[in-house]
Amino acid sequence: MARTTVIDRIDEMLAAYEALDSEANELIDRYITDVVCPRHSIPSGVLRAIEITNRAGLTLNIPEALRIMRRPKD
Repeated sequence: MARTTVIDRIDEMLAAYEALDSEANELIDRYITDVVCPRHSIPSGVLRAIEITNRAGLTLNIPEALRIMRRPKD
């Protein structure tokens, strides 16, 4: 049976996380475009910041943290 190393598991997690992140961003963009924009004359980028980004708050950039972990130590 093959052993999964930490690096292998990080690679798997990154691929899955990036796919989910991409899908989530697409859904947010559709929500802003289809639901929020028709009610306002504000650019969609500004509405996204007001409706989503500012309200959701800052979070740790998990993919970047995983990339840091898998980089070779010099």
